[in-house]
Amino acid sequence: MDTKEYLLFMDVSGDVMQNYIEDKKVELVPMEFIINGESRLYTGKPDGIDVVEFYKHVKARADIKTTQITPAIYEEFFEPYLSKGKSALYLCLSSGLSSTFQSACTAAKNLKEKYPDTELLVVDTLRATACTGILCEKMIENYENGMALRDNYYDLEVFKYKLDACACVDDLNALQRGGRIGKGAAIIGTMLDIKPLITFTPDGKLRNWGKQRGLKLSIKKLVEFYMQNADLNDTRPLYICHADELRNAEELAAKVKEANPNCQIKIRLLSPIIGAHLGPGAVVLGYVK
Repeated sequence: MDTKEYLLFMDVSGDVMQNYIEDKKVELVPMEFIINGESRLYTGKPDGIDVVEFYKHVKARADIKTTQITPAIYEEFFEPYLSKGKSALYLCLSSGLSSTFQSACTAAKNLKEKYPDTELLVVDTLRATACTGILCEKMIENYENGMALRDNYYDLEVFKYKLDACACVDDLNALQRGGRIGKGAAIIGTMLDIKPLITFTPDGKLRNWGKQRGLKLSIKKLVEFYMQNADLNDTRPLYICHADELRNAEELAAKVKEANPNCQIKIRLLSPIIGAHLGPGAVVLGYVK
């Protein structure tokens, strides 16, 4: 079976514009996190924690931990669809950041044994947040153009390597809590108003590519990085995601537009799953390389 009879999914660590979710063009796979010892679920819908509420906890320096999706949770989520004869194409958080890809593949194998006439195809995005939003739009576009399940999967497997992002972290304490820098470095960096600048490695991990004093100069560096690395002839919209600091996103958007007047820009809140690690004030720019 390789027809258009399949459904599209993305986990909530990716950031696509809300209209795609409201129009049911893509279904979100929920993820759980712990806030001050209390388990909370982010679904991207009204039945889960609200994003703005989440960032109130972030700004209050709450103890926030993300959790992994197990194979059993994946099976429980996807089985109602596959049991009805529907196949699924799923965009998963980078294997360089989480073990969820391995869990999803294990679940897909188990479900294939139960429902051999269906498929659960899992794309290791090697990215997150803004990049996944661009990849999700590509997945939906392929589907609406009548592309069969495996053709869509293989096209995304190629296209994902064309995506990249750069980000500015405004709060060093968030990186310290996540174990990415030491406490001393966080204290000194905060005193000096140092902002780490990060991007992705080819295998989907995060790497620091620079640092800058002050947010305005950091945003200028993000624009320079984008102009050096982006395909400026590509017509796909850029994604800018922010940790509930719209002014940071709007300032970045204005600078990008000034540097590349022909680009289209979409702005949205950063998903709680990634926002928990980047902290308040973070801003991410996703684009086609």
